[in-house]
Amino acid sequence: MELHFLKTTWSDIIILKKGNTVAMIDTGFEEQYNSIKKYLDKMNIKKIKFILLTHFHRDHYGSISSIVKDYDVDKVYFKDYSALDKTTAWGTPADDQYRLNEYDKSIYIKKIIEENSKLIEVENINSIQFDKYKLKLYNNKNFIKKIYNDENYKDSYHKILFSENQNSLAVFFRVNNVNIFFGGDIFDRESIHPSANYVNYQIASSINEEINIYKVPHHGTIHCNSKKALDIYRPKIAVITNSEEYLKKESTVYQDLMRANKNVKILLTEKNNIVIKISDEGHISYEKS
Repeated sequence: MELHFLKTTWSDIIILKKGNTVAMIDTGFEEQYNSIKKYLDKMNIKKIKFILLTHFHRDHYGSISSIVKDYDVDKVYFKDYSALDKTTAWGTPADDQYRLNEYDKSIYIKKIIEENSKLIEVENINSIQFDKYKLKLYNNKNFIKKIYNDENYKDSYHKILFSENQNSLAVFFRVNNVNIFFGGDIFDRESIHPSANYVNYQIASSINEEINIYKVPHHGTIHCNSKKALDIYRPKIAVITNSEEYLKKESTVYQDLMRANKNVKILLTEKNNIVIKISDEGHISYEKS
């Protein structure tokens, strides 16, 4: 099994490869398509079993339309856009016009997917099969809509309070006794509604296993990796899709990861593609290109 994390900052582009079977998790920005195509073509990839979009932010869905047009993609797993996000994809305040534009974009993208592939809404499934491995999905419900319509919590009822990151999927699977976790852009902080309260920790408690390969949530920003979540995961290898300068100046993720496991190997996608290989015996190796 090979896990390819393509060179990028502030976006996710992940390729899974087992023999001739290939899948993708997230597709980066729209302007990154040429580099994605170059990478796929270099690997001689023409058929993609599935693409999973963790949530509707342009640094994750950006290249999906081009990929489904140019490659033979069996399925695209898609989480419906809430149109209730308080902040934009780049963290600035969102307004009604932004939400309307993103909603229109989501309808357009779904149309392109349906014309070129098979669209599957993740709210209705709990796992995805890849070769002989089962990818378990967490946070697959549209929690922003649920919170918005929950009359039991007056402080959040019919109020726009969350980033679309709150809707991000996370993925856990096991390959030859190697535990892998892709955190998407999930958050991990206190919230006024239980569905949004320490989401990463809720998932960690459900998995309740140490993680060998940890794709750090939300590009290593703060509020995504609480101590109590990392105390469960204790990652051996952590991949972060961000720059070293940002992480050292604006985040505590280095300290947080090393507190959970002083021997953690931290890999950044800032300057290189990273390929992690898992042998049939469960040995892990990695290379940069």
